[in-house]
Amino acid sequence: MDNRVRGFSKYCRCGKPVVMKTSNTDRNLGRLFHACPFGEPDNRYHVFKWMDTCMVQEIEDLREKIEKLEKTSITMQKGFNVCESEIGNLTMETRVCEAVVEKEVGELKMQLHSLKNIVVFALGQFLNYSYLLKI
Repeated sequence: MDNRVRGFSKYCRCGKPVVMKTSNTDRNLGRLFHACPFGEPDNRYHVFKWMDTCMVQEIEDLREKIEKLEKTSITMQKGFNVCESEIGNLTMETRVCEAVVEKEVGELKMQLHSLKNIVVFALGQFLNYSYLLKI
């Protein structure tokens, strides 16, 4: 890793875990920083980052991520609303179709009943005719 990595560095480029230390210089007395346990502050090969700088970067990065999540959430909510609306439309269409099918089934039952009556009548006529021929 190098010092240009945003936020908190977990490992130094040399592979050692980064530790938190406190500055004891007059210029930065008590200021926290992250550094490689084997690095010197002037050595650019090892990690050295001020804690407050890391925190600001982390917060900035988190803000970006949160904004992206909020946009994604809004997009997903819109998609969900569209799906919900479509489900409502399909439910209504299903009810209409069920009503039409029930009406048609009722009409077909009436037609079937009429056909049965016609068949019974025709059979009765045929039997009467057969009976009259035998007499």
